[in-house]
Amino acid sequence: MIANMDSRQERVRILKEEIVASAQRRVTQNTTDFSAREKNLLFNDFEYNVGKIHLESTPEGVGLGAHYNCNAQCVFCLGGKPKIFTLQRYKEFFEPRLGRLLSRARYANFCGFGELLLLPEVEDFLDYVNHSIPEVNKIYTTNGTPLLNKGVFDRVTQSKVALEVSLHASSAQLHKVLTRLNIFNEITLKIKQLVSARKNSTAPYLVLVFLANTLNIEDLPNFIKLAASLGVDEVACNYMNIFHYSQIKLSCFFKQEITVSAFKKAQQVAHKLKMPLRLPPYFGQQPLQNLPRICSDPWKYFYVENEGSVLPCCFAGDHVGYLGEVDFETIWNGFHYRNLRKSLINDVPGEWCKYCYKYRSENVNDIRAHINFKPGFRDKILKGIKL
Repeated sequence: MIANMDSRQERVRILKEEIVASAQRRVTQNTTDFSAREKNLLFNDFEYNVGKIHLESTPEGVGLGAHYNCNAQCVFCLGGKPKIFTLQRYKEFFEPRLGRLLSRARYANFCGFGELLLLPEVEDFLDYVNHSIPEVNKIYTTNGTPLLNKGVFDRVTQSKVALEVSLHASSAQLHKVLTRLNIFNEITLKIKQLVSARKNSTAPYLVLVFLANTLNIEDLPNFIKLAASLGVDEVACNYMNIFHYSQIKLSCFFKQEITVSAFKKAQQVAHKLKMPLRLPPYFGQQPLQNLPRICSDPWKYFYVENEGSVLPCCFAGDHVGYLGEVDFETIWNGFHYRNLRKSLINDVPGEWCKYCYKYRSENVNDIRAHINFKPGFRDKILKGIKL
């Protein structure tokens, strides 16, 4: 056993040295021709690969809790009424505090709850960010209904933009069951028109999102066919997160064999149609051998809620700082972030990461990986589950 462990550690050490050497070459080679943004992104890759605890680079991804009222009532939604995002809030709060980060990031993810692109001043907002951070890829998560607004439709083609369209179904009937919207055909028509409108442009990059649950999982192969027929760039599938007792029965955790079968069929269809497909780990996933498994978010992502509270990832159970009270650097290299990075490197994760399948893919086999990580919430939900 000891010999096997020593052998594994040696292979991991060699792999890490190879990664470090590669990253160092990327950082030092021809950097005089790179912009400050490109240098930062290369250095961020390097610091992640070598496992630095205190970072000099800023993250490649910045997430903003850009919340706005939604016109859908999805069965898997968190719900609630968070503080509403506005263009004024962006200018007065986010931009002064995160402007340097945004200008050096690879992407900015406007990923709040609800439907940001229904913002009353959405055209002004899109014009502003298109002009202020033109080189940064701007990611918007949408249910697709704002694409019926010509102002939105036109502006998402005018800069580096990625649209993650949460469609979840290949038919109008199932889409209505999941979202309570009766506008599936209009949304898919607009997606097809967006594809046609970008003949001389790469914007927007189009992703169809499929949040897997017991109501739609067997529809996934047909969803891939729909994506191919529309001409989008990619399909992204992930598991539904349990936020309420009523959602327990919707989790694919309770339909594991059907889920794995649907994933395999979807992969076959995607391969045949040459449609890029992102899937979460399969149920029954076994531990990966001889490879370090470290989630990149504590090195490469920074998420700020509209209220100013900071979360190290979208699944985190609690805040690690408040941007309105201290600056980015104090949080980014403060106690919580340094402790989080160190715990992952040393393979002793805290409660948030311990059961997350982004940390270890085999965690998908644990029901705790499918429940919201808010403090105390998971234990309450577990009491209502009979395994």
